[in-house]
Amino acid sequence: MKNIKEAGFDAVILFPQSGPETERAWIYHALDKGLKVIVGGRMTHPAYTVSEGGFITDEGALDMYRIAARAGINNFVVPGNKPDVIKQVRDVVEAEGIIPVFYAPGFIAQGGNISDAAKVAGDRFHGIVGRGIYQASDKRAAAIEHTSQL
Repeated sequence: MKNIKEAGFDAVILFPQSGPETERAWIYHALDKGLKVIVGGRMTHPAYTVSEGGFITDEGALDMYRIAARAGINNFVVPGNKPDVIKQVRDVVEAEGIIPVFYAPGFIAQGGNISDAAKVAGDRFHGIVGRGIYQASDKRAAAIEHTSQL
């Protein structure tokens, strides 16, 4: 975290698949260095969690968010193409007394609907659109179209 801070970064995004102790250590080291922390636990692609045919347990992925919330983190990455997961994560972190801020990829190329994600995420939602803008022939029009869905 020292090197990240010294390199001029002011925030880190963590997907703590190494377990709860590593997650806590990374969070607290980042905070000690004055870095903002954003934590993710679920992914946009298929076959990530057990219920989707993957390796990570569904509850384990939710625990990644729960642990972060208990550490006072309120910024989270969620899969924009999975509104049901966004709702689960929101319920988990709000149960810990945290008002979440969500950052969500998974739109356009991955099939997510910005409006559907925004509805379940709440007022503090940032949709991340990459290919839907940078691969568009008219990037300005694409940006206007996608932001109109918020």
